[in-house]
Amino acid sequence: MKRYLKIKKLKKYLWFATALLIFIQSNPVKAQNTLESIQETGVLSLAIREDAAPFGYVNSNNQLRGYCLDFFALLEKKLKEHLDRNTLATRLLKSTVNNRFELVNKGLIDLECGPNTIRELSLPKVAFSRPFFIARTQFLTREESDLDLNSDLADATIGVIGNTSTEQLVKERYPNAKVVLYSGITARSRGVQAVAQGIIDAMVSDGILLRAEAARQNLSVEEFILIPVTSEVLDDDELLGKSDRYGMIIPEDSQWQDFVNSAIKSPESQQLLKKWFKDTVRELDFDK
Repeated sequence: MKRYLKIKKLKKYLWFATALLIFIQSNPVKAQNTLESIQETGVLSLAIREDAAPFGYVNSNNQLRGYCLDFFALLEKKLKEHLDRNTLATRLLKSTVNNRFELVNKGLIDLECGPNTIRELSLPKVAFSRPFFIARTQFLTREESDLDLNSDLADATIGVIGNTSTEQLVKERYPNAKVVLYSGITARSRGVQAVAQGIIDAMVSDGILLRAEAARQNLSVEEFILIPVTSEVLDDDELLGKSDRYGMIIPEDSQWQDFVNSAIKSPESQQLLKKWFKDTVRELDFDK
């Protein structure tokens, strides 16, 4: 009889446990959004490139510098005001052209800042902020080069950073050109060096990044040129003169996206752009 009662009680507990499990599964705890998580932990997790001057780079004294670092300080300041916090810790990670989206997708960071072209993404949980910068695809080549971008460049050797939208564009526009792919944190630097040494005919990337890297390597503006020359016609969808709009990489979270966008639209953010890019940045129409 006692054994029967024990079995009956055990069945009752099992039924209760099963019912509780079904309830939990059908009523999941609502996940925190990014702002709630930062408020609870007091930690803002960010990532920055070290190979993308002037957005993020390491200077000759091995110090991290760049527009993104200044934007992080602005974002932290605005977060403290919004969350009514006196303190906020910033956790800084290094991003690369290969891991920047995964860092957000895996929930390791709240935002990645760099030259990220806004485009359709296949990864879930990842989105872009509104644009904060407009860049143009250009070719860095030697001044005496007879590179004709209106030809098929069948006899030319073109350098490009792998796993980028620029690689795809170059291969589509110039399928007969010999394309050399550069990868890693020194990719753009090695590509520019290859142009200077005559190993390749041109390095293709966003003009602002090529200009910064050429300046870092002290290349003479009289010996090396960027083509096509930057113009104010920023609605051309062709590769030669194509406009790229850069955005911050963030989690797919509408509240967080709105907050980041408000920071990008702020007068302080516009001052940072002017500080770092001077005449190379065009004012964005934030009403669109």
